Amino acid sequence: MKKILFVMMLVMVASAIQARTTIIVNSNNATLLQPVGSYIYYGDQVMDKKQCAEFLSTRHQPAYEKFQSGMKCTQAGWWTLGAGLAVDLAGSIMLAYGPKWENDAMFWSGASCIIAGGLAVLAAIPTIYIGYNRMNEAVDMFNVSQATSPRAYWTIQGSQNGIGLALNF
Repeated sequence: MKKILFVMMLVMVASAIQARTTIIVNSNNATLLQPVGSYIYYGDQVMDKKQCAEFLSTRHQPAYEKFQSGMKCTQAGWWTLGAGLAVDLAGSIMLAYGPKWENDAMFWSGASCIIAGGLAVLAAIPTIYIGYNRMNEAVDMFNVSQATSPRAYWTIQGSQNGIGLALNF
C-alpha cells in the first residue's frame, strides 16, 4: 500500500514539474517572450499583459486568442475574489454588530453571507490559476513557433522496467 501511494505521489509531482519544465535548446532569446512577474520581456523590450496581447495579435493569432482567454478568465477570477471578500465582510459585520439573539433573521442573513462569500472565494482561486496558466501556455505557444531548433522536454514514461522521467528531444 505504501508503494502504491508513493508511486501515485511521484506521478503527481512529476506531472506538475512537467507542466513548466520545457526547455528550448539553442534558440535566440531575443525572439522569445520571457514572463517575469507581471511583466513580459521580448529581448530588451518590457511589456505588461495588455501590451503583450497587442504584440501577440500581430504576430501569432492562436497564441493571442489563448492569451486573451487567459486574461478574461483571470479578470473574472479577481472580480469573483473581490466580491466574495466583500460579501464575507458584510456578513461578518451583520454578525458582529447586529442585535444579539433577538433577531434570528439578522443572524441567518449574516451566516448565509459568510457562506456565500466563502464559496465565491473558493471558486475564484482555481479561476485565477487557470487564467494565468492559459497566459503562460500562450507565451509558450509563441516561443515554440519562434524556436528554430528542436525542443527538449521532460515526460513521464512507463516501460517494462517501471515508470521514470525521460528527456525527449
